[in-house]
Amino acid sequence: MNNLVILVSLSENDKRLLIALLLVLILVFVLIGYIGMLITRVMKWQGKMLDNLVADALYTRVVTTRKHFFKYANKKNWRMFYKQSWVGILIIIVSVLVLVIRNAIVKDFSYNPFNQENGFATVLFLWDFGNQDYYTTIFGIKVLSQWPGLINSPHFVLEALPSYIFVPGVIIGGIWYFWATQCLIARTIRMIRLSRTAFDKNLDNFNQNDAIANRLNNAVNGNQNPNNNNINQ
Repeated sequence: MNNLVILVSLSENDKRLLIALLLVLILVFVLIGYIGMLITRVMKWQGKMLDNLVADALYTRVVTTRKHFFKYANKKNWRMFYKQSWVGILIIIVSVLVLVIRNAIVKDFSYNPFNQENGFATVLFLWDFGNQDYYTTIFGIKVLSQWPGLINSPHFVLEALPSYIFVPGVIIGGIWYFWATQCLIARTIRMIRLSRTAFDKNLDNFNQNDAIANRLNNAVNGNQNPNNNNINQ
């Protein structure tokens, strides 16, 4: 009842803000759902890639036991991981080296590459979210009542050049490495499943009497065919 009274007493601006917050929450949940679907598809695609790595060894019977398969597939899996991840690792190493060299030259290892004066934040739009004047309280929760004022517009600062290399490099390299790690996990899951099924002797639909009957029928049919061939001749 109290919540209903509070809702009725809200101003039109507060009601619009509440609706906007609900829409933002819905969009966030939708975005999370799509990201989850994308991750699932990538996992399936990379899992199937393991089949290409081990198929020839299974078809040619180079690998004949479950233990041998697991060892062989695991080796192939990690080789593929190294091929996929080395670029991301190299990007991260180069980015970190750029920052370390900058700090060594100016002898300032307390430098924050994200600061607003000579860091990466100089090329970002920044709003004054820390100003409490832009907030209001709804249902006991402090939310924005209006969009904060702009406190920084993108501009180039020469001293921030190392941070312009460091921050994007670490982000790109990190995403690249995360993707390679996800692919490794997907292939590992596929490898475990194949190790359980590729060498199974499934007897779910096996019936010994049916097997004997099929052999007898094949033998009888085999004996009749030569006779039929002789008659035709």
